[in-house]
Amino acid sequence: MTTQTVDSGWLHGRLGTLVLWALLIATESAGQLFTKVAGDQLGQMDFTWQWLADVARNPGILAAIASYLGAFFVWMLILRRSSLSLAFPLSSLVFVAVLLGSWLGLGEHISLLHWVGVGVIIGGIALLAEGEEH
Repeated sequence: MTTQTVDSGWLHGRLGTLVLWALLIATESAGQLFTKVAGDQLGQMDFTWQWLADVARNPGILAAIASYLGAFFVWMLILRRSSLSLAFPLSSLVFVAVLLGSWLGLGEHISLLHWVGVGVIIGGIALLAEGEEH
């Protein structure tokens, strides 16, 4: 017995794909930024019971977990409609979003070499997208 999936509605068109990619980039990036902020708040990782309790109660950690969980489900939806050989490299846009979030939200310094790296990532994605068979 085989199961067929019927793709209908906005979620399965081009707009749906763009929305899913935006959600993936947003949730993955948010997870990284929440983890950074929470890690800075928690300080030294001494793995005592008190430290573990602090981790479990930290809003940043809880937000990071929720972000990663959301990203997992969005990623599953993306993989249903895309080849892994294209989708996985496209997910490197998360690196760009995290860099921007670190710069704009956390005030981190971003060197010229980092910006060149962003250009390389975006250029690589453009090449992959251009080479994708339709």
